[in-house]
Amino acid sequence: HAKFTNRENVMSITVLLLQMIKLFALMCLGYVLYKINIIDDHTRAHLTKFVLFVTTPALIIHSFVENMGNIGKGEMGGLFGIAFAMYAVLAVLSIIIVLVLRIGKKQRAMYMFMTVFANVGFMGFPVVEAIYGTQGVFYTAIFNCMFNILIFTFGVFLINYGQEDDGGIQSVISLKKLLNPGVLCCIVSVVIFLADIPVHPVINELLDDVGGLTSTLAMLLVGSSLAVMNPKELFGDFRIYIYAAVKQIAIPFLMWPLIHMFAGDGMLAAVKLIMASMPVAKSAVLFAKEYGRDENL
Repeated sequence: HAKFTNRENVMSITVLLLQMIKLFALMCLGYVLYKINIIDDHTRAHLTKFVLFVTTPALIIHSFVENMGNIGKGEMGGLFGIAFAMYAVLAVLSIIIVLVLRIGKKQRAMYMFMTVFANVGFMGFPVVEAIYGTQGVFYTAIFNCMFNILIFTFGVFLINYGQEDDGGIQSVISLKKLLNPGVLCCIVSVVIFLADIPVHPVINELLDDVGGLTSTLAMLLVGSSLAVMNPKELFGDFRIYIYAAVKQIAIPFLMWPLIHMFAGDGMLAAVKLIMASMPVAKSAVLFAKEYGRDENL
């Protein structure tokens, strides 16, 4: 049993390292493509919209279609409830973090956004699959669905909060911003799942192909964003190092007792802990660019 556990741990670490290398390689490629003018600012702006409003919604719908019939509707509701509770706790922690680190008003929204929304998709899925197989992947899919629902609602509100000078909260929470393709496709996905609406295999394959573009394009955009920065900016903010330690070490330790309380000590709890341990989502850069925030941060 000990040998099996050690082998399992080595496998999970290897998968994580390979994903980190893949992420870094895609970022480097985006960096180089911007430097040699294959990607320019005009291309970045349009690719950002394409990823946010086309490939990501396709990925969401496909994940629901693929998991139809694998779990009961009542159990799925419970899983969504656990995922929502985790995000609620992360939202509270994000407020505490910006106050303790004394983050300026202009950057508070970005730090809170980065705290709440972790990379549960691109890095979360392969790590969980290597450790727990298909059942773990389904739990991750539920968490990823809640991520997408919240990032296109609470995330839009959060990244815009404090940015508009007049109109207050009412101007931030507007139908135009909240009823975007990301939210609409989540609604469609839930309806398809609950009503057992059949989706033609060709359509599902098309959704898979389009959604599969998300990770690659997003990381290329992250790399191209770094290409416009001064190298000193990348490593000069000491507060970022403190924040990274809090995000990657302190938060998972703080989250574990709550995860254990709601999910027990089985596979579901372990998957949720992995989700809480993921780094900042690549969506932070895309949303920052789309809504005029500090994408350099």
